[in-house]
Amino acid sequence: MKSPLQVVGSFIIWVLLFGSLILAAATFTDLNDVLAKPLIRDEEPKPADVIIVLGGGVVVELDILPWGAQERVRRGVELYKEGLASKIIVAGGLVEGQTYTESQFLREYAEFFGVPSANIIEDNKSLDTYENAIYSMRAMEINEWETAIVVTSDFHTKRACRVFEKQKGNIICVAVPVDPSFDNNYFRNLIEFRSILREYLATAFYSFKGYI
Repeated sequence: MKSPLQVVGSFIIWVLLFGSLILAAATFTDLNDVLAKPLIRDEEPKPADVIIVLGGGVVVELDILPWGAQERVRRGVELYKEGLASKIIVAGGLVEGQTYTESQFLREYAEFFGVPSANIIEDNKSLDTYENAIYSMRAMEINEWETAIVVTSDFHTKRACRVFEKQKGNIICVAVPVDPSFDNNYFRNLIEFRSILREYLATAFYSFKGYI
C-alpha cells in the first residue's frame, strides 16, 4: 500500500503530465482554433459613426503593444481607411504600476498607420472590458453618435460585444484573427492558449456579475 506522500507524488506527476500534453497540443496542433470558436462573434463591417478599438495590454518591459493589441489597431485603421467611420475611439486606461495609459500607445500606433490625431479619441480611464463599454458609450453620447464598430481579438469578441449591448450599444462586432504569419510561431500559440482559457473564466465571471 502506498503512503500518503507517494499518493500525493503520483498525483502531482499525473497532473504535470496531463498539463504538458495539453500545452503541447495547444502549441503544435489546432486546439486553439477549436477552443476559440465558441468565443468568436464576427459580423460584416458596415458604415457606422465610430470605430472602437479595445486595448489588449502593454508589454511594460519593452514599452510596446503586444501582438494582439497591434493587430486590433491595424484592423481598426483598415476599417477607417475603407471609409466605414470617420472617428476612432481607442480604449485603455492607466497601465498598472506606470504613469501612462494604454490608450496613448493605441493612439500612437493608429497615428503611425496614418490616422490623423484629430480623428482619434482616447478612453484613458477604462481598466477592463466592462469599463471599455461604459466609457466608450459615454463618449458616443457626448458626440451624439448612435452606431459603432467594435474591434477586438477574435476570442474576445463575444463577451466584449455582449457587454456593449448590455449597455444598449448599437454595435457591429468585428473579430481580428491571428496574423497568418504567426501560424508556425509556437510561442505565440502558447500565449493564445493562455488568453483563450482566461477568456472562458472572464466570461463566467461577467455572467455572474450581470455584465453580459
